[in-house]
Amino acid sequence: MARQDDFDRQIRDAERERDREARQEKWAKREKKFFRTFLFTEEGKPKSSFGIYTFCLSFVFLAADAVIYGLVIDGLTPHMGSWPPVAANLVQALAATALTLVVPVLIHRFGKDKRLAFGSYLWLALYAVAVVITMAFMLRGTGAMGAFLVFFGWFAAIPLAAGLAVTGLLCRRDYHPPVSGQEDKPWKKYTDRR
Repeated sequence: MARQDDFDRQIRDAERERDREARQEKWAKREKKFFRTFLFTEEGKPKSSFGIYTFCLSFVFLAADAVIYGLVIDGLTPHMGSWPPVAANLVQALAATALTLVVPVLIHRFGKDKRLAFGSYLWLALYAVAVVITMAFMLRGTGAMGAFLVFFGWFAAIPLAAGLAVTGLLCRRDYHPPVSGQEDKPWKKYTDRR
């Protein structure tokens, strides 16, 4: 009986090891596929210009957001000294969020690809998740995670949610994928006036 239990345990261990290796292989394929979008083809063109453009544009949005938030908070704080902290934070966050949305809306309005602003906000959402996970590891056991999440909610989650909503709606409204068969006929782009 003990031999049978030992044999069953070895089989379960082998199955777990096989499952673990399959998961690692699956994630390795995903990782290669993700990073492959940043590589170039043999002709020197990026494999995914959309991925590269949105990645770079997300840093432009981060810089613009940092500047706008700094200006709004410095400008509004002296006038809100007697306000309750929740109301003052809410007004500052909403005012800064409204101003930060000007940049992606302008890019969407005047840009050729109507997916760029929304794609950049998806990158920003990925950064936000990475920041929260990193801070959770760094602050575990200190009791400061709650204070971080409050700050993060006011000054990262609100603008991120608003940006995703606005750019997502604009993208859904204005983006028209190319009609199949038209991309191989260059003269079509001069006659299609969408």
